[in-house]
Amino acid sequence: MEAVCHVGDDAVQRLHTLGLEPDDICVPLGRASAEARLSTELDSPGMAGYTFWSRCNRFFREQMQDDGWTYSNSQQILRCIHPSGRFAITAVSASGNVGEEGASWSGDIRTKNPKGPAVARLVQRNGEQLALFHVPGQRVETPDINEIPTWFLLYKSSKEGLAFELSMPVDMHGKYVDTWRERIVLDENPFRGPEFDIKRLDEAVEDVTVDVPVEFKGAI
Repeated sequence: MEAVCHVGDDAVQRLHTLGLEPDDICVPLGRASAEARLSTELDSPGMAGYTFWSRCNRFFREQMQDDGWTYSNSQQILRCIHPSGRFAITAVSASGNVGEEGASWSGDIRTKNPKGPAVARLVQRNGEQLALFHVPGQRVETPDINEIPTWFLLYKSSKEGLAFELSMPVDMHGKYVDTWRERIVLDENPFRGPEFDIKRLDEAVEDVTVDVPVEFKGAI
């Protein structure tokens, strides 16, 4: 199967085949961004980024649960599972040319953070899949959650805003997932502007030392 990037109307139609609307992607991203912006310099370093990742997965699950989607935290991967049980989606931070139609299928986009053996096995299984859905009329047993294809809802924050796409990872080099068989890039991005730059909220804050003068008086 050749790598493909869906854009424009084609991207929307591809989402439909996965049981999704553009708002199903954008609403969780927007809500997670709002929660991340509640972080301040008094939080632990990296809190904004962690909050965004956790809340994005949570809000996507909340968005889809009325449509019969379920979820799993197996192997510490926060997956939201299609009602058919045939594929899942997880939100993952990324770096590189996220959301850009012209990005290469390999190397231009990668996960922001290194990944461990569980994700490596997941990506390998994705690469071995020939199709997302079973042949009509064929009896299919519900596979184990760790055996089904898993899409990555990739997001990247910068001073320009928040970029995102829904992509199918199929390979990694070293500890970073960086090869994609299929990418879905929406034309509309409501998250443009520095207010959506989560990364700046995670910048290290210098320790502040406060000198308090102490005057010792004679014993009473």
